[in-house]
Amino acid sequence: MTTRRMLTITLALALAAAALPAAAAVEDEPGYIDLSFIEIPLDADEVQDIDLTSVLDDIAEDARAEGEDELAELLGMVRSVRVKWFSVTEDAEDAIRGNVQRVLEMLDERDWTRIIYIKDDDETVTVSTKNVDGQMVGLTIVVFEPGDSAGFVNVVGDLDLGKVMAMAGDMDFDELEEYMEDYADQERVE
Repeated sequence: MTTRRMLTITLALALAAAALPAAAAVEDEPGYIDLSFIEIPLDADEVQDIDLTSVLDDIAEDARAEGEDELAELLGMVRSVRVKWFSVTEDAEDAIRGNVQRVLEMLDERDWTRIIYIKDDDETVTVSTKNVDGQMVGLTIVVFEPGDSAGFVNVVGDLDLGKVMAMAGDMDFDELEEYMEDYADQERVE
């Protein structure tokens, strides 16, 4: 799977949160991994810093109102999405390598299950899931390509990965991009 396709699927997930009860703060959810310590290098040429947690309910409501039932169903599975994806120069590699290690240690300490692990020299790709009572409640992706890019993604919710992937494969990503542009224009997404 290409990095772009993985990010596209992640954005589909990001747009996939419906009006779930806010019984607990997302930070208290077992599928949540705090990515706030990861500082994006100032010299990064490409940056995608996305936190859709606060606007997911609005996006889901709009999808329902527009008759986008499949999108609304997908949105119903996700409570929070956080993405930090950026280019990495040689000067920042050591710091980012440390961030990758820290996230991987957090996942291990919290009993996440690593379902994909690819290591090729210094390049690393991991996909990990958190399950509670047989239900996937978290998905975390870490990608590090020294001299190129780093990506950290955390998705929290009641996730059915098979259903999400099938739906994401059928979705019109241009339509999702339009939703994002509409929200950016309305200053709901910063």
